[in-house]
Amino acid sequence: MKKNIIIIIILSLTTNLFAEEASIPDVHDSVFFNLREGKSRFINGSKEREIKKIYLNTQAGVVLRNSISENLNSLCASRILFEIKDKLHVKSSNDVELAILGMRQEDLIDDVVVDILIKSVRTHDLSINPFVKDSLNSEEETKIIEILHGLEKEIHNEKSCIDDTYKKFVSKISTLTPKVYKNLKHINNLALDNNVISNSEYLIFEKLRKEKIFEWPMTLSEYGKKLERLRGLFPTRRKESSSDYKDPVKKSRDSLRQLLYERYSPTQIILLANIVKDLKIRLESASINVNINYVDRVSEIINLSPMEKFRFILKLLRKELANINNGTLLEGKSASFLDIIAASYEVGYISSNEINSFLSLQEIWNPSKTPKEKVMYWVNTFGGLASVLLPSPFGLVAVMAIMLIDHQLASAPIDRDSDFNLL
Repeated sequence: MKKNIIIIIILSLTTNLFAEEASIPDVHDSVFFNLREGKSRFINGSKEREIKKIYLNTQAGVVLRNSISENLNSLCASRILFEIKDKLHVKSSNDVELAILGMRQEDLIDDVVVDILIKSVRTHDLSINPFVKDSLNSEEETKIIEILHGLEKEIHNEKSCIDDTYKKFVSKISTLTPKVYKNLKHINNLALDNNVISNSEYLIFEKLRKEKIFEWPMTLSEYGKKLERLRGLFPTRRKESSSDYKDPVKKSRDSLRQLLYERYSPTQIILLANIVKDLKIRLESASINVNINYVDRVSEIINLSPMEKFRFILKLLRKELANINNGTLLEGKSASFLDIIAASYEVGYISSNEINSFLSLQEIWNPSKTPKEKVMYWVNTFGGLASVLLPSPFGLVAVMAIMLIDHQLASAPIDRDSDFNLL
Protein backbone atom coordinates (compact mmCIF):
# COMPACT_ATOMS: atom_id res chain seq x y z
CA MET A 1 0.00 0.00 0.00
CA LYS A 2 2.81 2.39 0.95
CA LYS A 3 4.61 1.48 -2.26
CA ASN A 4 1.52 2.38 -4.32
CA ILE A 5 1.17 5.72 -2.51
CA ILE A 6 4.82 6.56 -3.25
CA ILE A 7 4.32 5.73 -6.95
CA ILE A 8 1.20 7.93 -7.10
CA ILE A 9 3.08 10.85 -5.47
CA ILE A 10 5.98 10.49 -7.94
CA LEU A 11 3.60 10.35 -10.89
CA SER A 12 1.75 13.38 -9.55
CA LEU A 13 4.95 15.37 -9.12
CA THR A 14 6.16 14.37 -12.59
CA THR A 15 2.84 15.34 -14.15
CA ASN A 16 2.90 18.72 -12.39
CA LEU A 17 6.49 19.27 -13.48
CA PHE A 18 5.70 18.61 -17.14
CA ALA A 19 2.58 20.73 -16.88
CA GLU A 20 4.64 23.60 -15.47
CA GLU A 21 7.25 23.23 -18.24
CA ALA A 22 4.55 23.14 -20.88
CA SER A 23 3.09 26.37 -19.54
CA ILE A 24 6.41 28.19 -19.65
CA PRO A 25 6.14 30.88 -22.32
CA ASP A 26 8.69 31.00 -25.09
CA VAL A 27 10.62 34.16 -24.25
CA HIS A 28 11.69 34.42 -27.88
CA ASP A 29 8.06 35.22 -28.71
CA SER A 30 8.21 38.42 -26.67
CA VAL A 31 8.67 41.49 -28.80
CA PHE A 32 11.15 42.80 -26.22
CA PHE A 33 13.42 39.74 -26.32
CA ASN A 34 16.98 41.02 -26.80
CA LEU A 35 18.14 40.29 -30.36
CA ARG A 36 20.86 42.90 -30.79
CA GLU A 37 22.62 43.99 -27.60
CA GLY A 38 25.56 42.42 -25.83
CA LYS A 39 26.55 43.29 -22.27
CA SER A 40 24.16 45.72 -20.61
CA ARG A 41 25.40 49.20 -19.82
CA PHE A 42 23.18 49.08 -16.70
CA ILE A 43 24.80 45.98 -15.16
CA ASN A 44 28.21 46.33 -13.54
CA GLY A 45 30.10 43.65 -11.61
CA SER A 46 28.38 44.22 -8.26
CA LYS A 47 24.91 44.32 -9.84
CA GLU A 48 25.65 41.09 -11.70
CA ARG A 49 26.59 39.37 -8.43
CA GLU A 50 23.38 40.62 -6.79
CA ILE A 51 21.28 39.35 -9.69
CA LYS A 52 22.91 35.92 -9.59
CA LYS A 53 22.43 35.66 -5.83
CA ILE A 54 18.70 36.40 -5.99
CA TYR A 55 17.62 35.05 -9.38
CA LEU A 56 20.10 32.38 -10.52
CA ASN A 57 18.71 28.87 -9.93
CA THR A 58 16.16 30.17 -7.41
CA GLN A 59 12.38 30.16 -7.20
CA ALA A 60 12.42 33.93 -7.63
CA GLY A 61 14.31 33.39 -10.89
CA VAL A 62 11.66 30.94 -12.12
CA VAL A 63 8.88 33.42 -11.31
CA LEU A 64 10.79 36.24 -12.97
CA ARG A 65 11.40 34.28 -16.15
CA ASN A 66 7.99 32.66 -16.47
CA SER A 67 5.32 34.82 -14.87
CA ILE A 68 6.78 38.22 -15.75
CA SER A 69 7.67 37.31 -19.33
CA GLU A 70 3.98 36.51 -19.94
CA ASN A 71 3.18 40.16 -19.34
CA LEU A 72 5.92 41.68 -21.50
CA ASN A 73 3.59 41.57 -24.48
CA SER A 74 1.29 44.05 -22.74
CA LEU A 75 3.74 46.73 -23.94
CA CYS A 76 2.84 48.89 -20.94
CA ALA A 77 5.46 49.93 -18.38
CA SER A 78 2.97 50.54 -15.55
CA ARG A 79 1.43 47.10 -16.03
CA ILE A 80 4.79 45.31 -16.15
CA LEU A 81 5.95 47.07 -12.98
CA PHE A 82 2.72 46.06 -11.22
CA GLU A 83 3.33 42.42 -12.19
CA ILE A 84 6.92 42.55 -10.91
CA LYS A 85 5.78 43.87 -7.55
CA ASP A 86 2.83 41.47 -7.36
CA LYS A 87 4.53 38.25 -8.48
CA LEU A 88 7.89 38.78 -6.79
CA HIS A 89 6.46 40.50 -3.69
CA VAL A 90 8.96 43.37 -3.89
CA LYS A 91 8.22 46.95 -2.88
CA SER A 92 11.32 49.15 -2.82
CA SER A 93 12.65 50.84 -5.95
CA ASN A 94 16.00 49.08 -5.57
CA ASP A 95 14.36 45.64 -5.51
CA VAL A 96 12.18 46.44 -8.51
CA GLU A 97 15.17 47.77 -10.46
CA LEU A 98 17.12 44.63 -9.58
CA ALA A 99 14.27 42.49 -10.97
CA ILE A 100 14.35 44.57 -14.17
CA LEU A 101 18.10 43.99 -14.45
CA GLY A 102 17.45 40.30 -13.81
CA MET A 103 15.21 40.24 -16.88
CA ARG A 104 17.94 42.01 -18.83
CA GLN A 105 20.53 39.49 -17.68
CA GLU A 106 18.31 36.73 -19.09
CA ASP A 107 17.88 38.68 -22.38
CA LEU A 108 14.12 38.88 -21.78
CA ILE A 109 14.50 42.60 -22.49
CA ASP A 110 17.13 44.91 -23.95
CA ASP A 111 18.68 48.11 -22.58
CA VAL A 112 16.08 50.36 -24.22
CA VAL A 113 13.37 48.59 -22.20
CA VAL A 114 15.52 48.74 -19.06
CA ASP A 115 15.93 52.49 -19.46
CA ILE A 116 12.18 53.08 -19.86
CA LEU A 117 11.19 50.73 -17.01
CA ILE A 118 13.70 52.22 -14.57
CA LYS A 119 12.42 55.74 -15.38
CA SER A 120 8.92 54.39 -14.73
CA VAL A 121 9.99 52.90 -11.38
CA ARG A 122 11.18 56.32 -10.28
CA THR A 123 7.89 57.79 -11.51
CA HIS A 124 5.90 55.49 -9.23
CA ASP A 125 7.97 56.44 -6.19
CA LEU A 126 7.56 60.21 -6.53
CA SER A 127 5.76 61.99 -3.71
CA ILE A 128 2.76 64.18 -4.48
CA ASN A 129 3.17 67.92 -3.88
CA PRO A 130 -0.06 69.45 -2.46
CA PHE A 131 0.64 72.87 -4.02
CA VAL A 132 -1.61 73.62 -7.01
CA LYS A 133 -1.05 76.37 -9.58
CA ASP A 134 -4.16 77.59 -11.37
CA SER A 135 -3.88 80.28 -14.05
CA LEU A 136 -6.42 78.89 -16.54
CA ASN A 137 -9.57 80.78 -17.42
CA SER A 138 -13.03 79.17 -17.49
CA GLU A 139 -13.03 78.80 -21.28
CA GLU A 140 -9.73 76.92 -21.24
CA GLU A 141 -10.95 74.68 -18.44
CA THR A 142 -14.15 73.87 -20.36
CA LYS A 143 -12.17 72.82 -23.45
CA ILE A 144 -9.80 70.70 -21.35
CA ILE A 145 -12.74 68.91 -19.69
CA GLU A 146 -14.19 68.19 -23.15
CA ILE A 147 -10.90 66.59 -24.20
CA LEU A 148 -10.87 64.58 -20.96
CA HIS A 149 -14.35 63.23 -21.61
CA GLY A 150 -13.27 62.30 -25.14
CA LEU A 151 -10.50 60.12 -23.67
CA GLU A 152 -12.61 58.68 -20.83
CA LYS A 153 -13.19 55.27 -22.45
CA GLU A 154 -9.49 54.91 -23.24
CA ILE A 155 -8.50 55.87 -19.70
CA HIS A 156 -10.73 53.13 -18.21
CA ASN A 157 -9.94 50.51 -20.88
CA GLU A 158 -7.86 47.77 -19.28
CA LYS A 159 -6.25 46.94 -22.63
CA SER A 160 -4.94 50.48 -23.14
CA CYS A 161 -1.83 51.77 -21.38
CA ILE A 162 -2.41 54.67 -19.02
CA ASP A 163 1.14 55.93 -19.66
CA ASP A 164 0.35 56.51 -23.33
CA THR A 165 -3.14 57.84 -22.61
CA TYR A 166 -1.76 60.51 -20.31
CA LYS A 167 0.96 61.45 -22.80
CA LYS A 168 -1.67 61.73 -25.54
CA PHE A 169 -3.91 63.82 -23.27
CA VAL A 170 -1.14 66.34 -22.48
CA SER A 171 -0.25 66.52 -26.18
CA LYS A 172 -3.85 67.39 -27.07
CA ILE A 173 -4.36 70.05 -24.43
CA SER A 174 -0.95 71.62 -25.10
CA THR A 175 -2.36 72.96 -28.38
CA LEU A 176 -4.83 75.12 -26.43
CA THR A 177 -2.38 77.30 -24.53
CA PRO A 178 1.30 77.22 -23.44
CA LYS A 179 0.04 77.66 -19.86
CA VAL A 180 -1.00 74.00 -19.81
CA TYR A 181 2.37 72.63 -18.65
CA LYS A 182 2.45 74.91 -15.60
CA ASN A 183 -1.11 73.92 -14.67
CA LEU A 184 -1.04 70.14 -15.10
CA LYS A 185 -1.63 69.45 -11.41
CA HIS A 186 -4.73 71.64 -11.48
CA ILE A 187 -5.84 69.91 -14.69
CA ASN A 188 -5.45 66.49 -13.04
CA ASN A 189 -7.62 67.78 -10.21
CA LEU A 190 -10.19 68.87 -12.79
CA ALA A 191 -10.23 65.33 -14.16
CA LEU A 192 -10.85 63.94 -10.67
CA ASP A 193 -13.47 66.54 -9.70
CA ASN A 194 -15.40 65.87 -12.94
CA ASN A 195 -15.37 62.11 -12.29
CA VAL A 196 -13.33 61.40 -15.43
CA ILE A 197 -10.71 59.51 -13.41
CA SER A 198 -10.81 57.56 -10.16
CA ASN A 199 -8.66 58.26 -7.10
CA SER A 200 -6.20 55.51 -8.09
CA GLU A 201 -6.01 56.85 -11.67
CA TYR A 202 -5.46 60.34 -10.27
CA LEU A 203 -2.41 59.12 -8.35
CA ILE A 204 -1.00 57.60 -11.53
CA PHE A 205 -1.70 60.82 -13.47
CA GLU A 206 0.11 62.80 -10.80
CA LYS A 207 3.16 60.57 -10.81
CA LEU A 208 3.31 60.65 -14.60
CA ARG A 209 3.07 64.42 -14.42
CA LYS A 210 5.90 64.65 -11.90
CA GLU A 211 8.16 62.52 -14.10
CA LYS A 212 7.13 64.57 -17.17
CA ILE A 213 6.35 61.49 -19.23
CA PHE A 214 4.94 63.83 -21.88
CA GLU A 215 8.54 64.91 -22.58
CA TRP A 216 9.86 61.37 -22.98
CA PRO A 217 11.00 60.70 -26.55
CA MET A 218 9.36 57.26 -26.43
CA THR A 219 7.15 55.20 -24.12
CA LEU A 220 7.44 51.44 -23.77
CA SER A 221 4.43 50.71 -25.96
CA GLU A 222 5.71 53.08 -28.68
CA TYR A 223 9.00 51.18 -28.68
CA GLY A 224 7.20 47.83 -28.66
CA LYS A 225 5.07 48.75 -31.67
CA LYS A 226 8.17 49.75 -33.64
CA LEU A 227 9.81 46.42 -32.76
CA GLU A 228 6.68 44.52 -33.79
CA ARG A 229 6.66 46.28 -37.15
CA LEU A 230 10.30 45.50 -37.87
CA ARG A 231 9.94 41.90 -36.65
CA GLY A 232 7.07 41.42 -39.09
CA LEU A 233 9.14 42.77 -41.97
CA PHE A 234 12.36 40.94 -41.01
CA PRO A 235 11.17 37.66 -39.42
CA THR A 236 14.41 35.74 -40.09
CA ARG A 237 16.69 37.97 -38.03
CA ARG A 238 18.82 35.87 -35.72
CA LYS A 239 20.09 36.84 -32.29
CA GLU A 240 23.38 38.73 -32.31
CA SER A 241 25.34 40.57 -29.66
CA SER A 242 27.21 43.79 -30.29
CA SER A 243 29.09 46.04 -27.92
CA ASP A 244 27.32 49.19 -26.83
CA TYR A 245 28.21 52.05 -29.16
CA LYS A 246 27.53 55.74 -28.66
CA ASP A 247 28.01 58.97 -30.56
CA PRO A 248 31.68 59.94 -29.95
CA VAL A 249 30.96 63.60 -30.75
CA LYS A 250 27.76 64.30 -28.81
CA LYS A 251 28.84 62.05 -25.91
CA SER A 252 25.26 60.99 -25.22
CA ARG A 253 24.63 58.48 -22.43
CA ASP A 254 22.18 56.67 -24.71
CA SER A 255 23.32 54.13 -27.26
CA LEU A 256 22.95 54.83 -30.97
CA ARG A 257 20.39 52.02 -31.07
CA GLN A 258 18.18 53.73 -28.50
CA LEU A 259 18.50 57.10 -30.23
CA LEU A 260 17.58 55.42 -33.52
CA TYR A 261 14.24 54.18 -32.14
CA GLU A 262 13.54 57.47 -30.37
CA ARG A 263 13.98 59.51 -33.56
CA TYR A 264 12.73 57.36 -36.42
CA SER A 265 9.71 55.34 -37.47
CA PRO A 266 10.15 51.73 -38.70
CA THR A 267 9.74 52.91 -42.30
CA GLN A 268 12.46 55.52 -41.83
CA ILE A 269 14.77 52.97 -40.17
CA ILE A 270 14.38 50.69 -43.19
CA LEU A 271 15.01 53.62 -45.54
CA LEU A 272 18.29 54.40 -43.76
CA ALA A 273 19.28 50.73 -43.62
CA ASN A 274 18.78 50.33 -47.36
CA ILE A 275 21.57 52.84 -47.98
CA VAL A 276 24.04 50.42 -46.38
CA LYS A 277 22.39 47.45 -48.08
CA ASP A 278 23.14 49.05 -51.47
CA LEU A 279 26.62 50.00 -50.27
CA LYS A 280 27.48 46.40 -49.43
CA ILE A 281 26.25 45.18 -52.81
CA ARG A 282 28.47 47.75 -54.54
CA LEU A 283 31.48 46.79 -52.42
CA GLU A 284 31.03 43.16 -53.48
CA SER A 285 30.76 44.05 -57.16
CA ALA A 286 33.41 42.63 -59.52
CA SER A 287 34.25 46.02 -61.00
CA ILE A 288 33.06 49.55 -61.66
CA ASN A 289 33.54 50.92 -65.16
CA VAL A 290 33.22 54.30 -66.81
CA ASN A 291 31.79 54.15 -70.34
CA ILE A 292 32.75 56.90 -72.77
CA ASN A 293 30.44 56.91 -75.79
CA TYR A 294 31.67 58.64 -78.94
CA VAL A 295 29.70 59.74 -82.02
CA ASP A 296 32.12 58.52 -84.66
CA ARG A 297 34.27 55.92 -82.94
CA VAL A 298 34.04 52.84 -80.73
CA SER A 299 33.03 53.39 -77.11
CA GLU A 300 35.80 53.41 -74.53
CA ILE A 301 35.55 51.52 -71.23
CA ILE A 302 37.71 52.60 -68.31
CA ASN A 303 37.94 50.19 -65.40
CA LEU A 304 38.35 51.86 -62.00
CA SER A 305 41.20 50.71 -59.79
CA PRO A 306 40.32 49.27 -56.35
CA MET A 307 40.93 52.58 -54.58
CA GLU A 308 39.10 54.56 -57.28
CA LYS A 309 36.21 52.15 -56.88
CA PHE A 310 36.26 52.73 -53.13
CA ARG A 311 36.23 56.52 -53.52
CA PHE A 312 33.40 56.37 -56.05
CA ILE A 313 31.27 54.20 -53.74
CA LEU A 314 31.99 56.48 -50.80
CA LYS A 315 31.05 59.61 -52.74
CA LEU A 316 27.84 57.94 -53.91
CA LEU A 317 27.02 57.05 -50.30
CA ARG A 318 27.48 60.67 -49.23
CA LYS A 319 25.23 61.87 -52.03
CA GLU A 320 22.45 59.39 -51.18
CA LEU A 321 22.41 60.39 -47.52
CA ALA A 322 22.46 64.08 -48.44
CA ASN A 323 19.51 63.54 -50.79
CA ILE A 324 17.47 61.86 -48.04
CA ASN A 325 18.28 64.61 -45.56
CA ASN A 326 17.18 67.27 -48.01
CA GLY A 327 13.96 65.44 -48.86
CA THR A 328 10.71 64.94 -46.95
CA LEU A 329 10.90 61.23 -46.09
CA LEU A 330 12.61 61.86 -42.73
CA GLU A 331 10.08 64.60 -41.87
CA GLY A 332 12.68 67.28 -41.19
CA LYS A 333 15.07 65.08 -39.19
CA SER A 334 18.69 65.01 -40.30
CA ALA A 335 20.25 61.54 -40.30
CA SER A 336 23.95 61.02 -39.71
CA PHE A 337 26.25 58.31 -40.97
CA LEU A 338 26.03 56.73 -37.52
CA ASP A 339 22.26 56.53 -37.87
CA ILE A 340 22.49 54.46 -41.03
CA ILE A 341 25.00 52.14 -39.36
CA ALA A 342 22.65 51.63 -36.40
CA ALA A 343 19.67 51.12 -38.73
CA SER A 344 21.45 48.58 -40.93
CA TYR A 345 22.58 46.58 -37.89
CA GLU A 346 19.05 46.64 -36.50
CA VAL A 347 17.46 45.07 -39.57
CA GLY A 348 20.34 42.64 -40.15
CA TYR A 349 22.21 44.15 -43.10
CA ILE A 350 25.32 44.53 -40.93
CA SER A 351 26.43 41.74 -38.61
CA SER A 352 27.65 42.04 -35.03
CA ASN A 353 31.12 40.97 -36.23
CA GLU A 354 31.23 43.96 -38.55
CA ILE A 355 30.02 46.32 -35.81
CA ASN A 356 32.55 44.94 -33.32
CA SER A 357 35.36 45.22 -35.90
CA PHE A 358 34.33 48.83 -36.43
CA LEU A 359 34.31 49.53 -32.69
CA SER A 360 37.78 48.00 -32.35
CA LEU A 361 39.25 50.94 -34.32
CA GLN A 362 40.00 52.90 -31.16
CA GLU A 363 41.88 55.65 -32.99
CA ILE A 364 38.81 56.36 -35.11
CA TRP A 365 36.46 56.47 -32.10
CA ASN A 366 38.80 58.44 -29.83
CA PRO A 367 37.13 61.89 -29.39
CA SER A 368 40.47 63.48 -28.48
CA LYS A 369 41.84 62.76 -31.98
CA THR A 370 41.35 65.38 -34.67
CA PRO A 371 39.71 64.43 -38.00
CA LYS A 372 43.11 64.86 -39.67
CA GLU A 373 44.72 62.39 -37.26
CA LYS A 374 41.88 59.95 -37.91
CA VAL A 375 42.32 60.29 -41.67
CA MET A 376 46.03 59.47 -41.30
CA TYR A 377 45.12 56.45 -39.18
CA TRP A 378 42.69 55.35 -41.92
CA VAL A 379 45.41 55.73 -44.57
CA ASN A 380 47.88 53.69 -42.53
CA THR A 381 45.29 51.01 -41.72
CA PHE A 382 43.39 50.65 -44.99
CA GLY A 383 44.75 53.04 -47.62
CA GLY A 384 47.60 50.90 -48.87
CA LEU A 385 45.68 47.65 -48.69
CA ALA A 386 43.09 48.33 -51.39
CA SER A 387 40.54 47.59 -48.68
CA VAL A 388 37.62 47.05 -51.04
CA LEU A 389 39.30 43.84 -52.18
CA LEU A 390 39.76 42.52 -48.65
CA PRO A 391 37.33 39.88 -47.37
CA SER A 392 34.39 41.00 -45.22
CA PRO A 393 34.17 42.83 -42.89
CA PHE A 394 37.22 44.93 -43.73
CA GLY A 395 35.86 46.58 -46.86
CA LEU A 396 32.72 47.70 -45.05
CA VAL A 397 34.63 48.64 -41.89
CA ALA A 398 36.89 50.91 -43.96
CA VAL A 399 33.82 52.72 -45.31
CA MET A 400 32.24 52.97 -41.84
CA ALA A 401 35.47 54.46 -40.47
CA ILE A 402 35.38 57.21 -43.09
CA MET A 403 31.68 57.72 -42.37
CA LEU A 404 32.50 58.28 -38.70
CA ILE A 405 35.13 60.87 -39.65
CA ASP A 406 32.57 62.54 -41.93
CA HIS A 407 30.13 62.60 -39.02
CA GLN A 408 32.39 65.09 -37.24
CA LEU A 409 32.23 67.53 -40.15
CA ALA A 410 28.96 69.49 -39.98
CA SER A 411 28.40 69.71 -43.73
CA ALA A 412 28.94 66.01 -44.44
CA PRO A 413 25.39 64.67 -44.02
CA ILE A 414 23.39 67.68 -45.27
CA ASP A 415 25.21 69.28 -48.21
CA ARG A 416 23.47 67.91 -51.31
CA ASP A 417 26.20 69.02 -53.71
CA SER A 418 29.17 68.20 -51.49
CA ASP A 419 32.24 67.27 -53.52
CA PHE A 420 34.80 66.89 -50.77
CA ASN A 421 37.35 64.07 -50.63
CA LEU A 422 38.86 63.14 -47.29
CA LEU A 423 41.54 61.03 -48.93
